[in-house]
Amino acid sequence: MNVRQKLLGGYLVVALMVAATALIAWYTDQTSARRAATIEAAQVARGIGKDIVFGLPGTVEGGSQPPLYYSPAALRQYLTRLRETQHRNVIAIDYGKYVIGDTNPANVGVVYRHDTGGEVARTIRDGRSRVFVEKSAEHPQGIKQVVVPMIGRNGDAIGAVIVEYTPLYQQMMSGARDAQTVLFSTAAIAFVVVLLVGWVLATSLTRRITKLTTAVGVIGAGDYTHRLPITTDSDEIARLALAVNAMAEQLDRSAREILAKEYTDSILANAGEGICGLDAGGRIAFANAAAGRITGLGVAGLLRRDATVLLPESLGLEPGTTEGRLQRPDGSTVRVEYTVSEIEKAGRRIGAVIVLRDVSRQRALEYDLRHQALHDALTGLPNRKLLLSRLAEAHRRARAGGAPLAVLYLDLDGFKRVNDTLGHDAGDLLLQAAAQRLTGALRAGDTVARLGGDEFAVLLDDADPATAERLAQACRDTLAQPFALHNREGRVSVSIGVVPDAARYADADEVLRNADVAMYAAKGQGKNRWLLFEDRMHEQLVCRLDQESRLRAAAHRGELLLHLQPVTGGPDGRLAGVEAMACWQDPEQGLRTPGSFRPLAEQTGTIVEIDRWVLREACQAVGQWQIEDPATAPAWVAVTLSAASLAEADLTDQVAHALTATGLAAGNLVLQLTETMVTRDLARATARLGELRELGVRIAIGVTEAARLDLLTLPGGDLAQGYHLGQPTPAAALRTRIAAPAA
Repeated sequence: MNVRQKLLGGYLVVALMVAATALIAWYTDQTSARRAATIEAAQVARGIGKDIVFGLPGTVEGGSQPPLYYSPAALRQYLTRLRETQHRNVIAIDYGKYVIGDTNPANVGVVYRHDTGGEVARTIRDGRSRVFVEKSAEHPQGIKQVVVPMIGRNGDAIGAVIVEYTPLYQQMMSGARDAQTVLFSTAAIAFVVVLLVGWVLATSLTRRITKLTTAVGVIGAGDYTHRLPITTDSDEIARLALAVNAMAEQLDRSAREILAKEYTDSILANAGEGICGLDAGGRIAFANAAAGRITGLGVAGLLRRDATVLLPESLGLEPGTTEGRLQRPDGSTVRVEYTVSEIEKAGRRIGAVIVLRDVSRQRALEYDLRHQALHDALTGLPNRKLLLSRLAEAHRRARAGGAPLAVLYLDLDGFKRVNDTLGHDAGDLLLQAAAQRLTGALRAGDTVARLGGDEFAVLLDDADPATAERLAQACRDTLAQPFALHNREGRVSVSIGVVPDAARYADADEVLRNADVAMYAAKGQGKNRWLLFEDRMHEQLVCRLDQESRLRAAAHRGELLLHLQPVTGGPDGRLAGVEAMACWQDPEQGLRTPGSFRPLAEQTGTIVEIDRWVLREACQAVGQWQIEDPATAPAWVAVTLSAASLAEADLTDQVAHALTATGLAAGNLVLQLTETMVTRDLARATARLGELRELGVRIAIGVTEAARLDLLTLPGGDLAQGYHLGQPTPAAALRTRIAAPAA
C-alpha cells in the first residue's frame, strides 16, 4: 500500500466515522422520541386511573366526587368527555380483565382480549406499566396502547386503564424526522467534503514524494550530478529535498576525491574496520592491521594472497554488502560483514576495496536483546509478548485448518505467603522450579510462558478438550508437590483457567482474557482446581468486581454496622462478655453477615480497614456502656483480627490509639486469632503479640486440637477461643435487651 492509498484510507475512515456518528445520532433521536411518547402516555393514563379510583377532584362538597370505578354511568360519561375533548380512546378494566368502562357500551362487561401478549394481566399483577399494539380488522396496522394499573386506596391493583397513544406517538416521531433530515443532510455534505479534501491532499503529497523517491533512485544508481528543483523550503518534504541535494553533492565530491588520489595509508592503517585493497587480478595489494586481526592471518599473511582468503566460499566479489562466517587458521570462526566496492578508471575496472567488520559481538548482543524482549529474565520462559505472537499464529492456523487449540491460564495460590515468610529469594527459586515442573509435565511442542508475578500460561497446539483437561490436571498435580527452598519446604497450589476449542474466539487477546476469567472463577470456588471457561464467567467476574468496589467504600459511606454477640458464663447464664463483629448494610443486597463478605475482604486487602473500624467501634460501644450502665455492661469485648491485620507494622499503635480514644481499659479488650495465623510465621507473631500484651490486652487463640493448647504459652496467649451461644445483635439493641430484666 503506497502513501497515497494510506492517506486516502485515512480520510475514508474519517468520513465513515462522520457517517457512523450521524447514524448513532439518528438512532438516539428515534429512540428518545419513542420513549418520550410512551412515558407521556403512561403519565396521562395514570392520571385517568386516579380519577376513576378516587373520583374527580373539586366538584362536590368534601373535595371530590365518589369514585367513578363504582358508577358505570359516570365512568362512561367521563370517558366520552375525554374522547370528545382530548381525542383519547380510554378503556377501564377490572381485576378480572372485564371491561367496566368504554365509550362503546357494547364492550362493557366483555373480557378484554386484544392484548395478545397478556400485557394487561401482567400489569394488574405486578403494577408495572406496559405498551402493546392492538390489531383488529378495522386497524390492521395496529393501535399503540399503554396500560397502567389502577391502584386502590389500600395500595393494591384493582384493575387497569388502557389509553391509545398512536396520535401522540406520530406527533413526536414527525418532529424527530425533521431533525433527522437535517442531520443526514449535514452528514452527507461532511462525508463528501472530507473525501474531496483527502483526495486533493493525497494527490499533492504523493506527486512530490514520487519526485523525491525517483531522484533518490537516480542518485543511488551512481548519478551524483542529479539535483531536485526546489522553489521553497516551507515544509518537511522541501527540506528533505534540500537534504538529498546536499547528500548528492557530497557523494559527487567524495567520488571525485577517491578517483583523484591514492589510498591514504596512515588513515587506513588506523581504521577500526578491516580494509583490503585488491588489484585488477583480485589479489590483495593492501591490508590494514584491523583486517589482519579479524582474519587471524596478520597483515603479512594477507598481502599477495587471493581475495578468497577473506571471503567465505559462498560469497563472491560482487559489489555490495554481505555477511558470513569466516574460518580462522586457529579453528575459531567470526561473523564478518563485508562491503565490496569496485574501483574504475576511464570506464575500466582497476581493482576493488573490501571493508571487513567483525559483527560477532553485535549479532550476539542483538540475539540477547531479542531473547530478553521475548523471554522472562527469571525463568527463561517466553513472556506475554512472545506467547501472544505464538497464540495469534496458532489461532490463525486453527481457524484455517480446523486443528484443535487450547490455552491454560495458571496462578499460584499461596505464593505471596512463601514470599512473605521465606523471602523473595525463595519466591524466585519457587518460580524457577515451577517453570521447570510445568515444562516437564507438558508435551514437547507446548509453549509455557510466564506472564508476570506468579501467573503462567500454556499454549496447547493440536489439543482437543480431553487433552487440555488432562494436561491441566497434570499441571495441578506437579505443582502440588512440595518445593525445597533454602533447606525449607514450601507449598503452593494452582488455580487454572482452561479455554478448550480456542479457535472459536475472535483473536488471541480474547482467548487469553477468557482463560484469565476462568482462572479467577477457579480461585473463587476455593482455589487448587481447574475450570473450563464458560460465557457466564464474564458476568460473574463483573459482579465480583462491583461487589469489591462497594465493599471498599462501605466504611467511608457508613454502611458498616457494629453487632455484638453476647457470651454467657457461669451456671446463672449471666452476660460475661461480647464478641464484636461488623455487618454490612449492602445497598444492593441488604444486611449481610460477616461470613458473606469477610472472605472477599481478605482477598482484596479491605479486611485491614474493616478490622480497624470494628476495633474502634467495639471499644467505643463497650467503653461507653461500662460508664453509663456498669451493672449490665459486659466485662470484656472480643475483636477478631485477620492475618493481614496481624501483619500490619502499626497494629500495636492502632490498638493503643483505640483504647486511649475510647477510654476502654486494656484488660477489657480481647483480640482473637486463629492457630493458622500464629503458626504461619511464629517468630513474627510472637513478637507482635508480645507488644500487644505489654499494653495489657488479652489474646485468645483458637486451636483445633487440645494437644495444641501448649501453643498458647509461646506467643503469650492467655485465652482459648471457643464457640458461644448467642445471636449477633446491634450494640444498642443488646444494651436494651440486657438492661430490661434488671429494670
